[in-house]
Amino acid sequence: MMRFYLTTKKVEREEGTESEVEMPDTMEDVHSNNQDQSPTTSSSRMNDFIQASDTDVIFVESVGNDAVSPLQSTEDLNVADDYLNVPFQSSSMTLLDYSDTSDVVTVFTDDITGIDEQNLDDTLPLSPEPIVPHKKILVVHRGQIFSELIAHFCDETLAHTRNEVEVKLLLPNGQYEMGHDVGGVFRDCLSEFWQEFYDQCTLGNNFKVPFLRHDFGKEKWESVARIILFGWKKEKYLPIKLAPAILQQAIQGSVKSDLIDNFLKYVSENERAVLESCRTDFCSADQEELLEILDNYSCRRIPTEENFKQILQELAHKTLIQEPAYVLEQWAGILGPLSKDLEEMEDVYCALQPTVRKIVRSLKFPETMNIHQKDISKHLTAYLRECDAKRQSLFLRFCTGSDLFIGKTITVDFTDLKGFERRPVAHTCGCFLRLSVHYDNYPDFRSEMNKILESNVWVMDIV
Repeated sequence: MMRFYLTTKKVEREEGTESEVEMPDTMEDVHSNNQDQSPTTSSSRMNDFIQASDTDVIFVESVGNDAVSPLQSTEDLNVADDYLNVPFQSSSMTLLDYSDTSDVVTVFTDDITGIDEQNLDDTLPLSPEPIVPHKKILVVHRGQIFSELIAHFCDETLAHTRNEVEVKLLLPNGQYEMGHDVGGVFRDCLSEFWQEFYDQCTLGNNFKVPFLRHDFGKEKWESVARIILFGWKKEKYLPIKLAPAILQQAIQGSVKSDLIDNFLKYVSENERAVLESCRTDFCSADQEELLEILDNYSCRRIPTEENFKQILQELAHKTLIQEPAYVLEQWAGILGPLSKDLEEMEDVYCALQPTVRKIVRSLKFPETMNIHQKDISKHLTAYLRECDAKRQSLFLRFCTGSDLFIGKTITVDFTDLKGFERRPVAHTCGCFLRLSVHYDNYPDFRSEMNKILESNVWVMDIV
């Protein structure tokens, strides 16, 4: 690769120079005149020539070649070097012959030596070609997303890649689903992955805590951390069923949230009621049941009214921090970049948690609707207000691909599907929901929505 290093210096032009100095007609005149003059006169003529020129004049010198071009004498080279210094060494490159009046310029291209000794770090292409990002395609099978996504993210560079990542889903028959990933397919994969992760790799009720498995080593736990990192960077998705204390310890190295509150959401509903009762009024609680619960968590002290809070704090720390310590150690080195984004962890959890108010406010209906469309819009709003937390997550996943509220606007449209063709249709990438206007009453609408959301057999069959 041949490189030219050019430097120019601006010459201040005196007033009246252009009118006083006669511009040479050709470069040959400069060369012939300089041959008959002393070095001092030659330098003066060269300066006059440069000052009088209205165009850019570039002198090229071959430092490593003893040959002098027909354009310049030795003195001229020294003068030209005041205006241009080209530190380019070549054993065989010669100067362009400016005496040639044709429009064809020929550059000698023999082997170049001496280039290795030069510093080329600051070399930039004259016209850099735009860098087209390479698309990384992750192929996973529907129903096997948990294991296959972990296998993909064992690649250390995947979570930090600047390239576009696209997910393609394969059906059991080996055919690709028709859905094109513009965000919705990946969100759906994340939702299915974390549901499987909660079932297979965690313990707990409302809040989950990872537990050690003999078939999950350092590589797989690091892969899970990369999925957390990539999911947040790409879609602002965070597995909020993991206890906040877990992610705080892994990301920030310390726990800011209340460990006891995290622990009470980790235990079962029945255990929580007993422990809450003991916190309120220790003496009136069922002592036998309390001892049984504490024994399940390997408590080695007899609880009393004075030490119960301390025991609860110790059990919470043991369950949430000490037992998953190996997992947190593997996650810490990967999730560190999220410390700034997730500094207020509890606020992020609250924002991602689906609620009826958030979902209803995210719906966008057409500005003008007829009477049938208005009835269906009322049915949808009434249905969402009846939904429990589980159905709220299912509705969000059906419409957006994510079972969490990630701030997407759900655009509602209406169709004329009726009879056996009547069904709700969703587009997760654009977050569209299309509803038929042919429902006779609200119970029919509710029944059909429940069947769709609870079937859990959704296939991306629309491009």
